[in-house]
Amino acid sequence: RHLHEYEQLPGLLLVVFEEQPASRRQRAAKADPSDATRQHIATLEALDKELQYTKHRLQTTVEEMESSFEELKSTNEELQSANEELQSTNEEAMTNKEEMQSLNEELMTLNMQYLAKSEELSQNANDMKNLLDATEIAIVFLDNELLVKRFTAPVSRIISLLPGDVGRPLGHFTSSLRYEHLLRDVQQVLDRLTPIETSIQTLKGEWYTMRVLPYRSLDNYINGVVITFTDITALKTLEAQVQETAQFTESLTESMREPLLALDADLRVHRANRAFAEAFQEPAAELAGRTLASLGGGAWNQPALFRQLLLLLDAESPVTTFDDLTLEADFPHLGPRRVRLYGRRMLLQGQPTGRVLLGIQALETP
Repeated sequence: RHLHEYEQLPGLLLVVFEEQPASRRQRAAKADPSDATRQHIATLEALDKELQYTKHRLQTTVEEMESSFEELKSTNEELQSANEELQSTNEEAMTNKEEMQSLNEELMTLNMQYLAKSEELSQNANDMKNLLDATEIAIVFLDNELLVKRFTAPVSRIISLLPGDVGRPLGHFTSSLRYEHLLRDVQQVLDRLTPIETSIQTLKGEWYTMRVLPYRSLDNYINGVVITFTDITALKTLEAQVQETAQFTESLTESMREPLLALDADLRVHRANRAFAEAFQEPAAELAGRTLASLGGGAWNQPALFRQLLLLLDAESPVTTFDDLTLEADFPHLGPRRVRLYGRRMLLQGQPTGRVLLGIQALETP
């Protein structure tokens, strides 16, 4: 019940417990003790059954827990084994990591070496290209199938090659050569491994020395053919001029009435004119190549004459001529004769040729 509110006790309740009179069932139980006993027995039986059921459930639960414990133990052992394997695998992984790291360092070192080698090869290739370009020699590199591998720029003046023609057969291109056996020569060099060298002319009149050589690797393997074309047009022109000059000189010498001898550096007869052969009754065909000392049965073996001739042959000597050198000797077919001689150092374009000209001014009887 609620209490009256006082200022000193605000918000309080009073609770009173009172004894209730017994219920009808309780009164009946007290009135009939046998019913209470039966009810008590029934309750005990129910409790016993419940206890048995609880024991059974507890036994089952215990067995399940033991089974679970065994499974848990087995799982724990498996996990422990797996953990050991994992630890072993981890150790192997660490070892592999160290090995991989070591291999990686080796690969880095090799990579640096390869990079250095690549730079060196690139530098060598650049040096080779600049060297080939500087020589201005036409060069073609072919493989074993006669396919173009590389060529220098001057080749385009001879064979119609363009930078995009690398890898094409040499026989597919036209050339300005007056020569029909280029492919035959290249194949012959591949088959016999013997170089071929020849002088060829172009349709424009230019001359080249063509050399065909086997391309040998550093391991001495044949990896194709190298063809070089060296411009010798100026040399051919000079040869023609020299030949023309020689023919003119020979014609002039033969037309002279004075006996003349052209001697080389060993004082051998390079040429004798007809006047000399007739004057000393020597066969003209037998004079060339003989030493001066052997001519006329040794009559020309005169120390004074040889001293003068050797001075003319000495390129360092200021003496280039001599005149009025008089000798006396006994010549076959002629007998004793007095000979008055002159000598000249022979020059070509102002340079010594290593030859001297010996002329006879007079041939007299002493």
